[in-house]
Amino acid sequence: MPTKKFNEMLIGQAGEYIAAAALLELGVQTMFSPTAGADLLAFAQKRYWRVEVKTTQSREKREGKNLYRWNTSTGSQNKSVLSSDDSDIVALVALDRRQVFFRSVDLITGKTTRLSANRFVEGVEKETWGEAIACS
Repeated sequence: MPTKKFNEMLIGQAGEYIAAAALLELGVQTMFSPTAGADLLAFAQKRYWRVEVKTTQSREKREGKNLYRWNTSTGSQNKSVLSSDDSDIVALVALDRRQVFFRSVDLITGKTTRLSANRFVEGVEKETWGEAIACS
């Protein structure tokens, strides 16, 4: 039986592929980052962005709301909030829907990020990618 750490690694890899596919569908050249730090490199409009991918596989109920939750921090022992030192854009992947919500790393303010499941609608990738690159 696979360990919890192994399952987390597979969930993370699945999210990276979903985020890369979403960017490619938007016409953004994308490659997996060959170095530590951001997971993907995205190229468009004569510019590039470092994309950190965070993936969740399930929703949670909180105060009567249906939410997705992601760990938006770095480090295993001493966690710190993602910053522009780490990446330019964060791809928040909802694995059960196979959808991505892109957000400028400058808008990530805590070690945990929550979004309403209702935010994941058709076209969310195109809309949020445009917003994210406008902020970066």
